[in-house]
Amino acid sequence: MNKVLFLHGKESGPHGPKYEALVRAGFDVIAPDMRGMDLCDRVPFATTFIMEHRPIIVGSSLGGITAIFAALNADVPLPGIVLCAPALHYGVELTPEARPLSTLGITETPVTIIHGINDDVIPVELSREYAAIHKCVLVEVDDDHRLNASIGQIVHEVAFLLYMFKTKAGLV
Repeated sequence: MNKVLFLHGKESGPHGPKYEALVRAGFDVIAPDMRGMDLCDRVPFATTFIMEHRPIIVGSSLGGITAIFAALNADVPLPGIVLCAPALHYGVELTPEARPLSTLGITETPVTIIHGINDDVIPVELSREYAAIHKCVLVEVDDDHRLNASIGQIVHEVAFLLYMFKTKAGLV
């Protein structure tokens, strides 16, 4: 079970550097093309994939907040979620689904956030707040919003969550 659902950001596409690194690492990556879709369209689209595959989710920027809402909608245990500079402000400001960060916790699934301290698109403080409220692992890296210098860290965190899931399930 190496299935990964990669949810790309608003200004990117499904087959960028993060996707390529996950594929090179041996993961079976599903990367739906959500270009041109707003959050309200992305969430049910991603929820369908979650319900069908029960994957580890990697959500980048807008794909990060999409991952949170879709995981909440699916309401099934998942191996893990890795949020890459997640656009958490979309959850509190910009959508009809606006909800405070305190209500966006995913209880049955381990969540790791990777956020660059030099991110000038989404403040790292939002990830710090979310991680503190929901007891997530927060990995702050010396990187910007795209996290291109931290792709190895992203792959490592996905592999770690998969290992922990398999260990818990007695598959290792």
